[in-house]
Amino acid sequence: MQPREPDEPPFEIDLHGKRPADALRHLARELHACRMRGYDEVLVITGRGWGNAQQKPVLRPQVETWLRGPDGRRLGVLAFEEHSQGGALLVTLRSASAEPP
Repeated sequence: MQPREPDEPPFEIDLHGKRPADALRHLARELHACRMRGYDEVLVITGRGWGNAQQKPVLRPQVETWLRGPDGRRLGVLAFEEHSQGGALLVTLRSASAEPP
């Protein structure tokens, strides 16, 4: 795994403003690339979701469901937590060389 300095921010994947289907495709490509580069944490920016007509989060709940599901597990997602006052998710990745659980 590629260690980060304590004050160095994790690699960012910015999904903010993308449609959910496009965002999930982009997320899959980027998570794969991050694992191949050896990153152990990635910050996934979704935005808080207040920029739509209903004023309700749309993207973040779908990203969370995807990360918890088989696609997220297949791409090495071990866990995630809310970050940046709900506008992002800090995702922990399994090493690309590690065997799946």
